[in-house]
Amino acid sequence: MQFTELKKSLENKEVFSVYILEGEDAYFRELALEALKGTLVKEPTLNVAVFDGAGFDFNQALSSLTAVPFFSNYRMTVIKEFYPKADALRGGFKEFLENPVKGSVLVVVNEKPHEAFKKFPTVCTVSCGAAEIPLIMRWIKGTANAAKVKVSDALCRTIAEYCLSDMKRVKNETEKLISYAGENGEITEQAVDLLVYRDAEYKIYEMTDHIAKKKFDSAIRVIEDMLSKGDTEAKIIASVYNYFRRLLFVAISDKKDADTAALLGIKEFAVKKAREQAASFKVRALKNAVDRLSDADYAVKSGKMNADDLMWINIFKIMTE
Repeated sequence: MQFTELKKSLENKEVFSVYILEGEDAYFRELALEALKGTLVKEPTLNVAVFDGAGFDFNQALSSLTAVPFFSNYRMTVIKEFYPKADALRGGFKEFLENPVKGSVLVVVNEKPHEAFKKFPTVCTVSCGAAEIPLIMRWIKGTANAAKVKVSDALCRTIAEYCLSDMKRVKNETEKLISYAGENGEITEQAVDLLVYRDAEYKIYEMTDHIAKKKFDSAIRVIEDMLSKGDTEAKIIASVYNYFRRLLFVAISDKKDADTAALLGIKEFAVKKAREQAASFKVRALKNAVDRLSDADYAVKSGKMNADDLMWINIFKIMTE
């Protein structure tokens, strides 16, 4: 089920013995976990046990799964970032997955998908991937309205895009803007530009988007802004090189977004945005850009050429490809 369906499921008294909360958005994973705790468990300090999947005691976890709830209908065992091999799900764990103990709920919270649990009918998988822009816009608008602060739809979109649809960042930046505006105030474009941080990845995305749309003056302004904020020419070359290498990989890959994200070590949302941008370039143009930027990156790091000249030369070549 989708994250947005979990609340309704719980309201309908539909409870599973095992929940897998998986997806790249940490905010939604934590929100789903809190929803489960708040609905199912009383006295969480006594009825919730949390384990780190990187190295926990299986026997302690199994003891938690078979323990009796204390003045609560349910007891919850939470394991974070747990990716067991199939043969690890034997003995007590397999027995619980096949025949869960009444009143015991196992919650596995993973950033990446994992198939080992999903063959068991007792398991409910809750997708906590990055939300689409319209959903995030509605969240920003609703949060601002609740705080008696006005914000336009256009600025809601800008905030979501600046945060690369990362809900944890969206939440933090929205709260900051609401505090700045004050009750009965309004979030303005000037406030968003002043307070919402745009990291280097977003700026490179923004620059590339301008190039794809032939808005070269806007692309140059992004580079100049990066330089004014302390980024060096050498760092920009390396960032643009890595970004165009991602675009090329996505353009020629026939893998699903989730598989591509795992190979590149990035979030699935980033792959989706890269695929959209890559479609604006010919594959040959991306390959040429990657080759040139690779040579430029090497030339700078080996001290053979000046980073300032190389950065502008390669940016202009990408524009005119």
